[in-house]
Amino acid sequence: MAKHGYGGKILRIDLTEQKATIDCLPSEYYEMYLGGRGFNSRLLFDMAGPQTDPLSPEAPLIFAPGALHGTPVPTASRTTATIKNVLSGGHGDSHGGGFIGSEIKYAGYDVVIITGKAEKPVWLMINDEKVDFCDASDLWGKKTKETQEAIRKKLPSKKVQIACIGPAGENLVKYAVITDGVATFGRTGVGAVMGSKNLKALVVYGTGGITIHDPSRLLKAIKEYNNIVKQDPYLIPAVTFGSTRFMWHRVKYGVHGACNWRLGEFDWEGLSPEIFREKHAVKATSCPMCPVRCRRDMMIREGEHKGEYTKVEWESIARSMTMGITDSIDLIRVIGAFNEMGLDIESAGDTIAFAMECFEKGILTKEDFDGLSPAFGDAELILKIIKMITYRQGIGNLLADGCYRASLAIGKGSEKYAMHIKGVEVTAADPRGMPVRAVSYATSTRGSDHLRSNPYVEEMATPEEAELMFGSREAADLKGVAGKGRMLKWSEDLVTIGDLLGLCKWAFYRSATMEYLCDKGLRLAAEFYSAVTGREMTGEELMLAAERVYNIEKAFNVRTGFRKKDDTIPERFFTEPIKGGPGDGNIVERNKFNTILEEYYEARGWDPSTGLQTRAKLEQLGLSEIKNVLEKDQREKNTIMLV
Repeated sequence: MAKHGYGGKILRIDLTEQKATIDCLPSEYYEMYLGGRGFNSRLLFDMAGPQTDPLSPEAPLIFAPGALHGTPVPTASRTTATIKNVLSGGHGDSHGGGFIGSEIKYAGYDVVIITGKAEKPVWLMINDEKVDFCDASDLWGKKTKETQEAIRKKLPSKKVQIACIGPAGENLVKYAVITDGVATFGRTGVGAVMGSKNLKALVVYGTGGITIHDPSRLLKAIKEYNNIVKQDPYLIPAVTFGSTRFMWHRVKYGVHGACNWRLGEFDWEGLSPEIFREKHAVKATSCPMCPVRCRRDMMIREGEHKGEYTKVEWESIARSMTMGITDSIDLIRVIGAFNEMGLDIESAGDTIAFAMECFEKGILTKEDFDGLSPAFGDAELILKIIKMITYRQGIGNLLADGCYRASLAIGKGSEKYAMHIKGVEVTAADPRGMPVRAVSYATSTRGSDHLRSNPYVEEMATPEEAELMFGSREAADLKGVAGKGRMLKWSEDLVTIGDLLGLCKWAFYRSATMEYLCDKGLRLAAEFYSAVTGREMTGEELMLAAERVYNIEKAFNVRTGFRKKDDTIPERFFTEPIKGGPGDGNIVERNKFNTILEEYYEARGWDPSTGLQTRAKLEQLGLSEIKNVLEKDQREKNTIMLV
């Protein structure tokens, strides 16, 4: 097939041998998986088995831009980095919104696969078909911004794009990130995998381009998308305040996740969107081709820390509240430290909050913290713990492995304060009072994650739309149950499309109404793909490709040992009512959770009693090879993986 919109090749890099080879993806990859996360999920399934150590030389680190990345399609900015999850051992990936994906495409590649381990620290320079293995001895130990600046001084072109790790990745902190200067590949330990390979940075500069099958058709669709964005009232505050605007949603429902996921009432006013806009905003920035410009650089403008600045996103604010921070200056300093060290704020914030609650409960003592007394909201202490985690000093060595593993090592009942799902720390908002949100965290293929499902559809749909699409008017009720499993399956597939095509889940999918959502997320997404590639695609066909990829990731997790019992949430959400605020007294009702979960399995065509996939469903999706692998494992290990 003609590869309009694609680079057309795959680059395999062996760090051990310092060798690069160029190959082509099989044509069925383009037909069945489309790009980005789709390519990567299938490659990971084929390359990493149940026994593969995520930090071993043979474990792959895979980068793939979305199918539309590098084109003029609005919000086509996302690149997927895929690994075997360092925290869970299951499927792992992260999505960055910077420019490195377009440079990968312009260099001629749809996928870059990195394996092996360099004898000494290196950084990679990819310039079209030329790959250089460069000495990184002078970069090892540098923080992320320092690394970016040092590499740029070595290169003549400003067009190069750099994805690097900080000291946390070098020290194999299990939730270390990869940053490209604009955005971050933040979840599941991608930075630790990069560090385990002695790889400090990936630098890419492409001199080629991408062909568009039907430019006039594409331009027409772009104009239509831009008109919808102007009309969608959801995006107006997004343009004005950036992602900080999510604070109002959390305040409305009292689902802050504050102080280790206990409080619904919290002193949030010092972190309000108005505070950040009026006191700290330096400029609004964006990922490639995005008209929303949700990113914000924030600076401290007065006082002792005047001049300090960093990028602040909603999730960094949310997890700061999980650590008890209430002041915007404290937040900027703490988030700046996370960013410079190369740490995932979501996992790190939850892990530090876990340690603080353990100290509150007397499980950990001052001696465990080298004489410190951890307290929620104490920014100076949090900064010290960040350093201890980054360099694996003292108790930081334990916390660097995430709250789940730390709780197992500590014992003494600490396990119930470790807020994780499948070993991955909880994200976004407290699910108490919103049962489908709770189930969406549980069914995510990479551990706790709202971005695997966009569980806000229930807030957009009218009762009539819910009945038409999901079989029950109740699906439009936040506390409803009927139809929610079907809604969750639909929503997971919908946002997966974004990862296949490289479209931003916020700018493309978050909407005020279902009409806007379906227009942007399905009809126009299909129109963009058709115009760019020349392969006619409908919204329904995009959903089928997404379902196929979700099933590959599910199969990967089953191979690594995950079962229905793991599709759950922390016990705290079931048994401890949220304290204060609009959701005071709410819990996740276990019977509602289980009812939605079983309906979800049915909607996916999986076996409700075991949560496992069926042969018929995998065959229907064209995944016979995946089915055959599960059947082989089932025979050899004498354990049920498929029904």
